[in-house]
Amino acid sequence: PGAPGMAAAPIAPVVTPGLVRAVPAPAAALALPAPHVDPADPNAGFLAGLLASAPGELITALAAAPAPSVETRLRQIRAWLENGDHQAALMSLAKLEGERPDDWRVVWYRGMASLVTGDHEGAALAFDAIYDAFPGETTPKLALGLCAEVLGQLDNAAEYYRLVWTTDPSYVSSAFGLARVQLAAGDRAGAVRTLESVPESSIHYTAARVAAVRARLRQRTATASDVPFLEDLTAAAAQVEALDAYGLDPTRREQLSAEVLGCALDWILSGGQGAGPAARVLLGSRLDERGLRFGLERSYRTLARLATGGEERVDLVERANRYRPRTWV
Repeated sequence: PGAPGMAAAPIAPVVTPGLVRAVPAPAAALALPAPHVDPADPNAGFLAGLLASAPGELITALAAAPAPSVETRLRQIRAWLENGDHQAALMSLAKLEGERPDDWRVVWYRGMASLVTGDHEGAALAFDAIYDAFPGETTPKLALGLCAEVLGQLDNAAEYYRLVWTTDPSYVSSAFGLARVQLAAGDRAGAVRTLESVPESSIHYTAARVAAVRARLRQRTATASDVPFLEDLTAAAAQVEALDAYGLDPTRREQLSAEVLGCALDWILSGGQGAGPAARVLLGSRLDERGLRFGLERSYRTLARLATGGEERVDLVERANRYRPRTWV
């Protein structure tokens, strides 16, 4: 068989509610690049003309194919996996494997199905077979990086992701994957560097910079004399301000601002000294307790105005009131 053509689709970016959340293997597997349809397949034209996008609609549309072919059966397997019908997908895949055991496309779908259904070791074996057959292809390395990540093999995952990112920067998924495993391994600075290496030309540039801001500060324990923390605060604030030029929506902008200002306030309350002769300013707020409290109040009141639900709006106004410093008026 020829080299596996793949249609690029990014794995979900870093998500950091704490420091880093374990990557959801089923969603990440379905976000892996998919093999291009074989133009020699009798249903290649039919598949190219399909307009259905929702898995349920696609399953119905595929049932109307003129005659089953390898490509329509593979697309059905993917649609069943996307729709949560794992049993139907695995049964169809097992039948196809019996008919075409040496077809690399079938092996690829076995790897994807294994990741979706929780057989991470089986997925690694399938993708490793693809890698052995096509050692120069980028996509199997990305898939093996994901397998190593979900198996907890952080060093191996970092190696695969770094190899993909340094050789083919169009696979931005590898940068997010590398940052995830760097954070999980405690390499916060490395994760920030990786996220900040995503170029401005990428459609994922904003997401990468948002993740970089959070990677700098989330769950950061800073002492009063922690100079690097002050540098990270300043850098994070500068990134938030710079993202305005890249269309960062107002809600996320204020959420990030509140995170940065909140971290700065915690640092000041621990004894950090930000305001000196130059009177440092962070996101328009003086870097002292009073200035930061006013800044947080402003951010939360802005978020309250942007909120769509009444209960959320009330909660945000209460937060703003809690941060507001005592004044005579």
